[in-house]
Amino acid sequence: MKLILYFMIWCTCVYVGQAQILPGTLTVSQGTVLFQQDLSTMIDEAGLDDTMSNSKIETMFDATVIDFVLDETNFILTSEVNCTANIFLYKVYIHTTGLADDVILEAKTFENSGQRFPLSIPYDLVPVLGARDLIPANGTNYVVVPNNSAADAIKIFEFKGCREQIPIQFRALPSVLAAAETSVFQINYTVTATLLE
Repeated sequence: MKLILYFMIWCTCVYVGQAQILPGTLTVSQGTVLFQQDLSTMIDEAGLDDTMSNSKIETMFDATVIDFVLDETNFILTSEVNCTANIFLYKVYIHTTGLADDVILEAKTFENSGQRFPLSIPYDLVPVLGARDLIPANGTNYVVVPNNSAADAIKIFEFKGCREQIPIQFRALPSVLAAAETSVFQINYTVTATLLE
């Protein structure tokens, strides 16, 4: 019995080590982030900036939900089959473009949020390989989202294997120096993949 178990672990490690990065698709649902500040949260003392007040303009915890799965390569190698056979470490980076001056946008997700895809695979039976968990970049705290090019994008989380229904919460910290107008901006996600050794 021990011989069979060791052989299975060795085969799994060799298989993972020989894999090639496959193309995947990041899908964003519930992708519209809308901030509206209520009058009751506005600053009420002259000389204060809104970013220093106690007001928090936050979205719901799942204002944006993203999925990342490997693409189907043919009718036999479906996304589920590809995600089962190829476990990579994915890192998700975020940045914005077009955010108004004097406005800070922050984002976060939660420890092990979302769900594995597929829910259970043979990889999960080999603890030495590491769990297919999601790890936020800054724990449960917000990270400041850069408002520049993709070169300035910041990591928001990482995970092993394919994952679905990952919620992202946003918080805006406007300043009284920001223009009093409707602002439209774009949130960009970048996914990188690394072979597990």
